[in-house]
Amino acid sequence: MTFSLQLSDDVIAVRDWVHQFAAETIRPAAAEWDEREETPWPVIQEAAKVGLYSPDFFAQQAAEPTGLGFLTAFEEMFWGDAGIALSIMGTGLAAAALAGNGTPEQLGQYLPEMFGTPGDPKLGAFCSSEPDAGSDVGAIRTRARFDEATKDWVLNGTKTWATNGGIANVHIVVASVYPELGTRGQVSFVIPPVTKGLAQGQKFKKHGIRASYTAEVVLDNVRLPEDCILDGREKFEARIARVKSGASAGGQAAMKTFERNPAHRRRDGRRGGPGRL
Repeated sequence: MTFSLQLSDDVIAVRDWVHQFAAETIRPAAAEWDEREETPWPVIQEAAKVGLYSPDFFAQQAAEPTGLGFLTAFEEMFWGDAGIALSIMGTGLAAAALAGNGTPEQLGQYLPEMFGTPGDPKLGAFCSSEPDAGSDVGAIRTRARFDEATKDWVLNGTKTWATNGGIANVHIVVASVYPELGTRGQVSFVIPPVTKGLAQGQKFKKHGIRASYTAEVVLDNVRLPEDCILDGREKFEARIARVKSGASAGGQAAMKTFERNPAHRRRDGRRGGPGRL
């Protein structure tokens, strides 16, 4: 099969549509929201109204057969303004974590809550990086333990450089259940809206991309129902049993998320970094 970067007619049509939105809606608003250093909710709402900010658009581009659909859409939006574009696309990383690691029931419940509606858009946040770990997922210190008495998961730790952190409606958090197993003992959790114990830490002031909200997320005895572990507790414990027996774990939650969505790449082409996780 011959490799080609030639855009298909479908990708070109999406590119031109996104470029028009970037030219007419994003660029005129760029200076204001960069100066305000705030999430550009009116622009996100406009993107939602035209279908650019929606689960359907993200799903369509993720399934685009050439792999160039998302990249082309990103390029056009970032041409408009990087900060506003990341505010629009930042939910995509949380959505990718949910799609890549969650059950169909979790996907059906929480994906709509990440995006909200055109009249009332919401956000999602993927929280992996930590103050002492950066983008090294193997050094994650956030812990999750299962409370057998209450059948709850209990999470404690601090995440940093989280796009939409603290203001998102739904947070996806990577935590370690079996720290002695390194990345193989980690799993992702979905934290529903208005969950007690989750709070925003410091909001970061940045030299650029300032319309994208980047902050710490603090987890202080966050209690989650048993079914908030992505892909289910039973499958997770089965994976841990395989690891302890010396078999392959079958992939790590955070890395599977990064591989699924190109939005996490830094501006210099490397993975991770402030504001990308």
